[in-house]
Amino acid sequence: MHAAYDNRIETVKKLIAAFGSAEVAAFGPKGEEKIYDVTGSGISKEDALKSIKEELELSFDEISHLAEMHPAWIVKALEGESPKVVGIILRWLPSRHVNYILEHIPKKMKLSLPKLVESFAVPGPILKLIKQRFEKKFSDLPLKNGAEIKKFEDLALLSSNELEKLFKDLGTHELAMAFHNVDEISMRVLLNRMNITAARGLQQRIRDVSESESPIFKDARYTILEVALDQEDIERLLLELGLASFSKAMKGPDLFSSIQMKLEPSVAHIFKRYVEQNTGVGKLWQVRQRLVMERFSLLERAGEIS
Repeated sequence: MHAAYDNRIETVKKLIAAFGSAEVAAFGPKGEEKIYDVTGSGISKEDALKSIKEELELSFDEISHLAEMHPAWIVKALEGESPKVVGIILRWLPSRHVNYILEHIPKKMKLSLPKLVESFAVPGPILKLIKQRFEKKFSDLPLKNGAEIKKFEDLALLSSNELEKLFKDLGTHELAMAFHNVDEISMRVLLNRMNITAARGLQQRIRDVSESESPIFKDARYTILEVALDQEDIERLLLELGLASFSKAMKGPDLFSSIQMKLEPSVAHIFKRYVEQNTGVGKLWQVRQRLVMERFSLLERAGEIS
């Protein structure tokens, strides 16, 4: 456990100074009430919260792998947990995950969540037990942990946000290959449905792809036949095209299980359909793997993926 949590008594002192001993003591076990009588030198509520925030940031890596998955799976894992446990888990998560979870848990649960001071008054051993038990639910989740992505299979280490960026980029590239050498009138139908930035990006991508026809260009045209191009949500369309494109680069279905929980459940369902449909069928999977890694490298160099 991080050193910041080893010194829990100091944290409790800050809470006492900020909120008062009576309020904090109400949430601690009877045997620890003597700790809550020690109020220290007295600090402001703002200073106490600032110090607590710093301690949380220092210990964030203890449960940071949950930040690499889609929060929808965390919502599902929190079903059946008490409001107090949910409140404790939320304190370890990044704000974007917390916001999503608060929007998707039942209203009754949301109204019953404990205040900040209640979560911090929980004894350290109990905090550790809750954290370890919850982490076990996602023990198979592949984590980057500073590892360098060198081959196609390593892409499973990317976080939820990074995978989404990669898939949308692949979707744009699939469109560019499919519409390569297509007349301008046919292109305009698609471009008119996109915002200016996305339309210009697609036009530039079309200009950037190889001038010569190749088998993957023809294969890309088959890809867009598999996906409903009449979707109103262009971002969703690009994501789905990217999922289809990525599935054609997979030699086998094993990678799906590693990526599944990093995608929103409905997206994972779509991805599974493409994996079952495309994996092991085409002969261009090696060419497509090289393409995927090229797009990943470009995104990495551009700072889109860290």
